Amino acid sequence: MLDNLIGTQALGPLSRALTDEGAVSTTGILSAVQFDDFRQTYDAEIQAGGSRGTLHSYLNIASSTPLLTNAGLWDAVAHPLFAVLIAHALGGPIKIIDMRAKDTYPVDVVARDNTLHLDNSPFIDEYKVVVTWSLGSTKGPSGQGLTYLPRTNRLFRQCFVEADGSVWSDEDACIFPFESRVNEVLAAQADFLQTPDPLVVHLTDLDAPCHTIFAASRLVHHRYRTSIGAARSAVMASFHRTDDSEEQLGSKEPGHTPLKRFLIAGGSQEQFLSAVRHEKPAIEAALDRISARPDLMVDPRRHALTGRAFTQWYSRQCAGVTLNNLRTRQMSQNTAVRASLVGRLVERLQYDLQGPLNMPFFADMRETRRKRARIWLREMSAEDIHEIIEAECMRSPHALSQAGQKAAHCSATALRGLLLNLGQLLSQSPLAAEAGAVRGPTDAWAVRSLPSFIRDLTVTASWLEEGDRDSLTTATAFALLASALSSRRFSLGEEGHHISKRLLHGYAALVNDTVDTQS
Repeated sequence: MLDNLIGTQALGPLSRALTDEGAVSTTGILSAVQFDDFRQTYDAEIQAGGSRGTLHSYLNIASSTPLLTNAGLWDAVAHPLFAVLIAHALGGPIKIIDMRAKDTYPVDVVARDNTLHLDNSPFIDEYKVVVTWSLGSTKGPSGQGLTYLPRTNRLFRQCFVEADGSVWSDEDACIFPFESRVNEVLAAQADFLQTPDPLVVHLTDLDAPCHTIFAASRLVHHRYRTSIGAARSAVMASFHRTDDSEEQLGSKEPGHTPLKRFLIAGGSQEQFLSAVRHEKPAIEAALDRISARPDLMVDPRRHALTGRAFTQWYSRQCAGVTLNNLRTRQMSQNTAVRASLVGRLVERLQYDLQGPLNMPFFADMRETRRKRARIWLREMSAEDIHEIIEAECMRSPHALSQAGQKAAHCSATALRGLLLNLGQLLSQSPLAAEAGAVRGPTDAWAVRSLPSFIRDLTVTASWLEEGDRDSLTTATAFALLASALSSRRFSLGEEGHHISKRLLHGYAALVNDTVDTQS
């Protein structure tokens, strides 16, 4: 139907590249003037509402009216041509289920956030559009670029099948964090290449902002964080078929065109095709522009890592996650929060929320119910974490100073027991009236997804091995914030606050080596 509407010959080159390689990139889709108007709104919004975390600054675009009502944002990350290409690849009408902004700065680190991976949608197809540029400018990215392994989208993901026929997977199955896993995916890629050498594309050193459409749940990729190059700004949108999941963007902004309204709210196949028909002039204009300017299509082979650049990339991926090294170095240098025990704990929490957390995925997609809470907690600003921890410390004045005496509270068995108790409380508790006062509709969605997050985190806790301190620390960090927020947003009473107190004891004991809760 889309071929008949737009033209097979017109869509052909872009569609074939997306199918064959797993990604296609363009530049110059927006004029410099239009992009700069959008970029100024972006800079103002992320400055005002970004998380300013230890690895990046994050903003949920669904909570930003200035961005959602900026035409440049939509043309940058959800141009009608991009929407048609993704719908063509997925064979049905599509919707946007997530839009985010993210600033990243030059730093040498491999963390869970940027290790080589597939996106966390093992049982459906997810496509993304990511737009990258050098922070504060209209120039293309010159560092921290999207990096991917072409043609790995042709591989199939494995999963686990129980004796009763239930099917599931987990987050660890989506990542390639050490040498044997890196070698595994490079060997698999080799079956689709005509050369003996691996092919790794790093999209950087571009003159104009780069718009990349890619099969995020199929194509092995990551953000290559190095200390070389400029800081990078980016916006990302995630697309699903409308019949693949119940997820929605969660924005109250209705959209100003039929296609924008459809991407936000979904609808029927006929409504989608009608919306595309309405955008046909814009789609044809973009195709004509690309046809007249072939240089607007990014040649991935010109950005392939070779020689020393490939060796450096390979060595860094094989070395495994280096977040602990960065955390130790940065926390030892940060004297601003050293005088405050709560400040030190908050800084450590921001690192641990980016740590290893292996959560389950299910064939029936029920994990989508937890996603809002997971993102909300992981990307929480230092100010919001500080307010939560300070409130818990005021309720339990000696909680941190007693942490060293509470070692029993920081085992995997103890964590699972506390989460089971918390889940039981939540199953019997209504949403408190205070929950309606959270900032923006998307935060309210996140609050409502806390019980599902805690239920799945309990599964994660049951998988933990006692010797895996990093995973235990990350799981406890998430549990602490989730419990404190649940106690506040649901009517959990003193029993809920007692669970939060015990989690605070346990977390403080786990991180006493860097936070020094005895001082």
